[in-house]
Amino acid sequence: MCIKYPLVHGSCKVVWANSFGEIKVYYIFNPYKYNSSFSLNTFMMQRKIYVFCLVLSMISFVPRSMAQKGKSEIAIGYGYGSVYTLINGSPYTYSSGTPAITYRYYLSGNVTVGLGVGVETINNWGNFTTIAPEVSVAYMDSWAEKVRVKLYGSLSYGVTIFQNNSLRTDEKDNSGVWAYGFQATPIGVRVGRQVAAFLEVGMGYKGLVHGGLAVRFPRKAARHQLER
Repeated sequence: MCIKYPLVHGSCKVVWANSFGEIKVYYIFNPYKYNSSFSLNTFMMQRKIYVFCLVLSMISFVPRSMAQKGKSEIAIGYGYGSVYTLINGSPYTYSSGTPAITYRYYLSGNVTVGLGVGVETINNWGNFTTIAPEVSVAYMDSWAEKVRVKLYGSLSYGVTIFQNNSLRTDEKDNSGVWAYGFQATPIGVRVGRQVAAFLEVGMGYKGLVHGGLAVRFPRKAARHQLER
């Protein structure tokens, strides 16, 4: 982030916060500041100051948006209230809940793609194993604060492998692959950096409420760099 404080006749103070939270101050003086008459040189100097501030802003923005690109994350969580128990209702409500593991790859600091796997057992029905590709987008990120908090939403859709364990003699066996493996999460909260806790509220195979821990791994080429 680049902030320019005008001083006199085109001179300014530039405060620049880079992607690592470091604050740098630059003083840029116009050699014509004691000249009371407007001149072409004064105008050109002002133009150069504005361009310089713009370049600093772009430089500080790019590392922030690209700092996470190429990193991977593993999230392990547990959810309850899946779509299978909610839609079918009683007596199919004796659920084990849904432990799930999700892999995410950072396309940028705010966008990830990945794959989630969740397993649920409904005692008087059967076993559900869901495999679903996922995309998530962060819409708030306090990356510059001491405690990093990220708000995000995600959407996933895939398949569910169902195994009927309580088949009656008069029932048709509907075991197999179902195209119902989805999760829509409008609100997710992630607190932390490389190791973080998360809590999600949504609808789908992970449940109405899903929470756990996430571990983010740095890029191989950047292991020697200080992790944000």
